[in-house]
Amino acid sequence: MDGRRFVCVVFIALLMSPTPGVADTAQEPGKLYVVGMGPAGPDLTAPRALEIVKRADVLLCSPRMPQRFAAFGGAIDPSKIAFDPWERVFGKESEALKRKDPEAWAEHRERHVKEIQGFLLETIRQGKTVAMLDGGDPCVYGPSLEVLLKGFDESLLEVVPGMGAVNAAAAALKRPLTSEDSRFALLTSYESLFGPGPDAQEDVLKDLSRHRSTLVLYMSLRHMNDLVERLARYYPPDLPVAVVYFAGYPDRETVVRAPLKSIEQEVRKRDETWLGLVIVGEAAR
Repeated sequence: MDGRRFVCVVFIALLMSPTPGVADTAQEPGKLYVVGMGPAGPDLTAPRALEIVKRADVLLCSPRMPQRFAAFGGAIDPSKIAFDPWERVFGKESEALKRKDPEAWAEHRERHVKEIQGFLLETIRQGKTVAMLDGGDPCVYGPSLEVLLKGFDESLLEVVPGMGAVNAAAAALKRPLTSEDSRFALLTSYESLFGPGPDAQEDVLKDLSRHRSTLVLYMSLRHMNDLVERLARYYPPDLPVAVVYFAGYPDRETVVRAPLKSIEQEVRKRDETWLGLVIVGEAAR
């Protein structure tokens, strides 16, 4: 190789090499993880989910989450929590506004969702890892994916599924939700099944009653009186029904079984109106 050709090759190599310090300062993009934390504590949380929470730079969750895990021997660093994303959208003030002025509430929720997503995008741009801690399984009635991250850039997030209340409840019942006595299992809620508002529609329930199935109703304990009344119109009074309270909590889990005609009276004996999954069908026997 002659001298001129050697100089040319070296010059080209220098042009193609990175400028000193530039690669060091280039910021790798961060990532958002939506993590299913299980129904109770670390015992029913996937090891991968626990590892992500451990190494995340920022956590979005209820301040009760570290307390809940500590009660079962787990640890979540509370100093990493930026804020509770659901309080801004589903808190008491938001619910009060929803009852008073639904239109204003919708605008209020949309504004806060945009604020949350803006925070996430800025934090990810800074190269940080964010973990949004969703109770149970975020893929089943998970407020993170349904509301907070609606329209969010999916290339920036990863979902880590968790043990859902339905899994823990079926384990407590020691029954499969689908078997030769049940053609399918339907996961729903009182409002999803009948529609919101006082003018509930029963056409779906009427159709379902013609088929052997298992109904799993989330967030329905507070509607138990109306639920039983509507079920009684299409199902026999001896239809098996169960309520699994605090599914997955080793120290609080309770199973109440009764036929349709008397389950409401059994539920009325307990104060809990939220953390209870209603199972209707042969799986509840």
